Amino acid sequence: MKEKSLQDGELYESRFHYKENRSNAVFLFVIALILCAFMSFTYWWRTHFGGVQVDGASMNMTLYDGEMLLMDYYREGDRLDRGDVIVVDVREYPECGDTDFLIKRLIAVEGDKLYCENGQIYICYAGEQSYAPLQEDYAYYMNGDKHSYDFAEYTVGEGEVFFLGDNRNNSLDSRYQEGKSHLDRLYKQSDIYGVVPDWAIRYQTILEKIFFAR
Repeated sequence: MKEKSLQDGELYESRFHYKENRSNAVFLFVIALILCAFMSFTYWWRTHFGGVQVDGASMNMTLYDGEMLLMDYYREGDRLDRGDVIVVDVREYPECGDTDFLIKRLIAVEGDKLYCENGQIYICYAGEQSYAPLQEDYAYYMNGDKHSYDFAEYTVGEGEVFFLGDNRNNSLDSRYQEGKSHLDRLYKQSDIYGVVPDWAIRYQTILEKIFFAR
């Protein structure tokens, strides 16, 4: 059998095409990997985060009317911390009228007891026996009037949450004054629609330009 002789350049050309094809395959693999990662991140982002617009002055001086915020959708089993800014779904509560959602500050959870005296909130955490003053750097009292904000003792029941607006003199929330309450009841943890992370508040202006630019 006669061997086939290679002309000058044939072997080089064969190796060149092999390397070229291998480079193209690696390039396409990298592109596919990037696209998969991008699609996975996009899916994760859309299922975890949404947008909410502040309506009203109840969260001044933390949040302001018209601001657009990113929130992390709340799912059963997610951790909630006292002090979180929460979005509460109130579409099934007649006392809220045309309001669909409330943006408030989570103050107390199931088992906590609290009251407010001379503008100072005192809280007895679940499982503890004594009350302690609640430190609230975020609380704002219009014209410095704290005394009109006092409320009687509340015990947060099973599955319930107690929330307040940061603007304590102008907020529809869970506080109670003898003979009347701002809301007809304490709402449930299951009514929480989302949580606004601290970083979403801290970088609100930047995030609004990126995600909510019109």
